[in-house]
Amino acid sequence: MSSSLSNRFKVSTTTQASGSSQSIFSRHHATVHCHDCNRIMVPRVVIYYGQPLKSVCPFCGCTFSKFESGFGRLLQRFQARTLSFSAFYGLAISVAGFGLIGLLSSKGILSTDTGHMGLHGAIIFGLLALAELVFQCIEQLAAKLDHESNYYWAILVVSAMILIHQIPEWTSYMVLAFAVMLTRGLLSGLLQLFKTRGKGLVSN
Repeated sequence: MSSSLSNRFKVSTTTQASGSSQSIFSRHHATVHCHDCNRIMVPRVVIYYGQPLKSVCPFCGCTFSKFESGFGRLLQRFQARTLSFSAFYGLAISVAGFGLIGLLSSKGILSTDTGHMGLHGAIIFGLLALAELVFQCIEQLAAKLDHESNYYWAILVVSAMILIHQIPEWTSYMVLAFAVMLTRGLLSGLLQLFKTRGKGLVSN
């Protein structure tokens, strides 16, 4: 009698364990297909000084996936592209503010030095606002058409090089335009980095 009860208990326990394992792993696959030899395998992780570098196929040795380093993840956060015109609106408000300072200086309400500061600020922030507008228009156009935006930027660079070759007098203007775009990208990347860092600290 006791043996039959123990057998029933073992059977029910085994059934519950198998049922729970099937429910857990029913939609998860521990094996994948190799991109090179197409064999079903479990990737092997290559570790260097405690840091995972990549996973490889145990049959052919080809790389299955690469793991970004800390610097690589930092660059990914730095290069994150935010599709929003909010930065452009902020820069446009700054241009209007500096323009108002210049206007008040020309009316004699403010000093001449303050007017010069307003003029320089309006020019600098105006160029940054124009660069932000161009960037957002290209990125959002690529997103709406479901295209890779890198191709758009490559076409823009090639067009600028051809234009410089045809009209050498425009070289300084093109260099200034690319310098403004690089400055805009640097400032945007730093702001994005600080934002993601703040979110990480809050989540931790």
